[in-house]
Amino acid sequence: MIIGYLVPHRCENPSLGRCIQCGRGFCDEHTNQTREGRVCIACQQGLEMPVALPIAATLFTPTDLDAFGRSSRYNDSDDDSGDMFSDLS
Repeated sequence: MIIGYLVPHRCENPSLGRCIQCGRGFCDEHTNQTREGRVCIACQQGLEMPVALPIAATLFTPTDLDAFGRSSRYNDSDDDSGDMFSDLS
């Protein structure tokens, strides 16, 4: 597991084996069984590096996720007028 913004610490679970696609070690919590064998969540999601969702993200309903998607498509132009969110940088 990569340490970073979404994952503040390494997974403390013991490694049970290696992903058949990338060869990274995995624990039971961060892998899924496929017909071909055990695959880490990152490879299953098509990601180059593992990313963990915050626990709160698992509580979002499909309606919540749809609302997030609509707001990100609100104004895709380079024109900043009408931005939905403030840029505080």
